Amino acid sequence: MKKTASTKATNAIPSVDTVATGKLVPAIIGKVKVLAFTEDGKNGILAGTDKGLYRSYDLTKGWEKMAFGAGINENIFAVHTSPLRPDVVWVGTATSGVLVSRDDGKTWQKAGGAADIVPISSINSDPKRPDYIYVGTSQTFYASRDGGLTWTRRGGNLPLGNYTSILINPDNTDEVIVSSSLEADGGIYQTTTAGDKWRRIDTKEMKLPSRRVWSMTMDPNDSNRIFAGTHSSGVYRISRQAGAAASTPGDRPRITNN
Repeated sequence: MKKTASTKATNAIPSVDTVATGKLVPAIIGKVKVLAFTEDGKNGILAGTDKGLYRSYDLTKGWEKMAFGAGINENIFAVHTSPLRPDVVWVGTATSGVLVSRDDGKTWQKAGGAADIVPISSINSDPKRPDYIYVGTSQTFYASRDGGLTWTRRGGNLPLGNYTSILINPDNTDEVIVSSSLEADGGIYQTTTAGDKWRRIDTKEMKLPSRRVWSMTMDPNDSNRIFAGTHSSGVYRISRQAGAAASTPGDRPRITNN
């Protein structure tokens, strides 16, 4: 994978000198773009909006707005949490890059090395190796294998794109599938090496009416069944052979309209 211009977090992750306000407001302000559950054992919910990040542990009592600090863009596009790191919250912004809190939202840092001038479209982490973090932006794709301290950009055969969805196979977490909604050359790409090398799995001969894929989900009961939401042609089901993560480059999944 290609190294970013700045890979050392010590040079690019200034601590945001702020804490959560602790004050509750009765309603969220702004357009809600993304939701996620907290993993701190308190059954909370996080709401990312164009006016900031909100958290509630009891919807009848209101919401707490997370304070990122001065100069941080509060337009939130992505939020990610993991049960393996219950105190860690990842947030993707419009122009301030990736933010991370490692103390349950009390303080925040910028994840240096990942893009900080373009919108962050998606964030996901390995369900077995929580230090493996993946970030899709409106232009490219990043991966970290040390919990966000350093980052690498893209990987072999993965083009520029707006990477709006990231799936990780729970049965083989080296397999990552991403989708791009880029108008000129969107599509679905797969790696079986945790991001080092990629191949396209929605080939031109499949004649998918819209190759701009905005969203994907994996069947929780069958990792060989993936559903893809396209720009203008509905939802498609991608059916793969068992053990597809180890398939050869010549093997292709079957894509059907659902």
